Amino acid sequence: MQTEKIFSRIKRNDISSLKLDVYNLMTKTYIELGQKPDDKQIKLNSRLLYNDLIHYYGGMTMEEVSYVFESGVRDGTDGSSCFLNVRQWSVWLKKHKTSEALLRQTNQLTMWDRYQRSQKQISLTINQAKLLK
Repeated sequence: MQTEKIFSRIKRNDISSLKLDVYNLMTKTYIELGQKPDDKQIKLNSRLLYNDLIHYYGGMTMEEVSYVFESGVRDGTDGSSCFLNVRQWSVWLKKHKTSEALLRQTNQLTMWDRYQRSQKQISLTINQAKLLK
């Protein structure tokens, strides 16, 4: 996944790659949920998600969107089952966008920033372990 913001990718006409990233995210999320939709449903939902991303979440990266989906699948705070649909990903993305904005207003590290830092630290630890071998 690319770390470039979605609106930047649209601006430089990287549309086919962005659509492929959205399709792959959709497929991965269905697998994580244990759902087996047909290819037609995956393609339709990918188009819907792509439209949502370019219209409402262009300031995010696909890596961040993937993080939001992974968190949404694993969250389960209400104890209910989860199905991937427009309503569900809208809740995940809006909740993330709202909470991140609030944390930025109070000059706090966002959950996304914390996640990125932890991933970087894990990578550094792995690289150091490889050097010691």
